[in-house]
Formats: sequence, C-alpha cells, structure tokens
Amino acid sequence: MDREPNLGSTPAPPLDRPEPSLLTKALTFRWATWLSELTGYLSGVALVAATFVTAHGVFVRYVLRESTIWQTETTIYLMMFVTFVGAAYGLKHHAHVGVDLLVERVDGRARLAWKLVTSVLCLAVVLVVLWLSFQMWHTAWQGGHRSATAWRAPLSIAYAILPIGMLLVALQLVAMIIEGIQGLRGRIPLSEVSLMRAATELAHAQTHIEVVELAEAKEAADEARADAARADADSESQPEPEQGPARPGRATERGSD
Repeated sequence: MDREPNLGSTPAPPLDRPEPSLLTKALTFRWATWLSELTGYLSGVALVAATFVTAHGVFVRYVLRESTIWQTETTIYLMMFVTFVGAAYGLKHHAHVGVDLLVERVDGRARLAWKLVTSVLCLAVVLVVLWLSFQMWHTAWQGGHRSATAWRAPLSIAYAILPIGMLLVALQLVAMIIEGIQGLRGRIPLSEVSLMRAATELAHAQTHIEVVELAEAKEAADEARADAARADADSESQPEPEQGPARPGRATERGSD
C-alpha cells in the first residue's frame, strides 16, 4: 500500500522577490553614498597635492630666492576643495560635530524620528547655502571675475567648489533621510539605518577610549609595583653597618673615680 507523502513537514519554498528596477535603485539615492565615498578619496588626493604645492612654494621663496605666483593661491583652493567637497564623506561617516544631548535620551524608533527631524533641518540649511553659493558662482562666471593677484586665476573655478560641495552634502542627506523613513516603516532593520549607526560608532569610540585608559592605568600600576619590589630588593641587599667596640659608659667612669 502506497503511503501518501507528508506535505505538512515539507518546508515551503522561499518566495523570490523581484529585482528592483533601475529607477527604484536611483530613487533610493544609494548611489549618493558611493559618490560621497569617492569624494573622500578625492579630498585626500587634494590634501596631498596641497602639501606638495606648499613645500614647492617654500623651496622657491627661501632656497631659490624667487617670488611665488601661483603656489599660495593654489593651496587655498585645494584646501577649499578638501573642506567643502569632503564634507559629504564626513557626513556619511558621522565625522561632523553634533550635539546629541536630547537624541541620546531615547531609543529605537523615537531616536530615529529625532534624527530624521534634525536631518531635514540640516538639509534645509544646506539647500539655502547651495542656492546662495550658486548665485555667487554664476555672477563670477558671467562677469569673468578673476583674483586680484599676479596669477589672475578665474574665480568661477574657485567659487564652484562651494555649490558642488553643498550639492554632495544635500544628496547624502537625502539618501540618509530616505533610508531612515524606510527604517521607520519597517522595511529595513534599524541596525542597518545609517542615522542609527552614528550612536553605534560613538559607542565603539568611547569603548575604545575606556579600554586604552584601563590598559594605561594597569601598566602604570604594574610599573609602580615593580619599582616598589625593586626598592625592597635593593634595601635587603645592602649590608648592615658594622658596630665598633663598645665605649665605656658613665657608670664605669664614675667607678674609676
């Protein structure tokens, strides 16, 4: 007699989720995080270049005794690039200074909601700076403005750094806000939300500092015990002073009298 298969114990096959379309991937702004990571490396290259340009200017001025024309101005523009274009990289890795006195008092979705509100406010400020800096760049580009130095560098290149940097920061903020909204709706775990990882990174940094401080305190205590043991060993190894012949006391002297 044939036995019927036990269908109840057979696990159900996993449901295949459809691959998100290219438009869906673009609307999640995940590409903005990759762009922010790229700007970090570009800022590092600009920082190295600024170092070499500064060294070249020092060599030309103090060794060759010649005047510098483009070195100082180029270094300033490169440092502007590091500051404003690299700001998106710092935002992605939570490297900017922030006051989280109230935010850290709540947990879970309440903390994420607070962080979303602050991110939206930051985005509003960044958009204002982006618009004003764009107007400043457009004026310099239309008027053909140049720097008042011997090099006469076009200011449209230097003024373009600020709106580009603010645009990158705005894109990174939009990506973080969209990801935070998905976390509030339960589509992704809160542990994978970038806004929630800021507290985790801070906690890791504080834990690392505490571990280092404990290790330094333990090392100092070990050194103190070693010094005390060394001092005791030195005191025990020293020979006791020899006593000379006993001098006659007063009683003997009085008796002889």
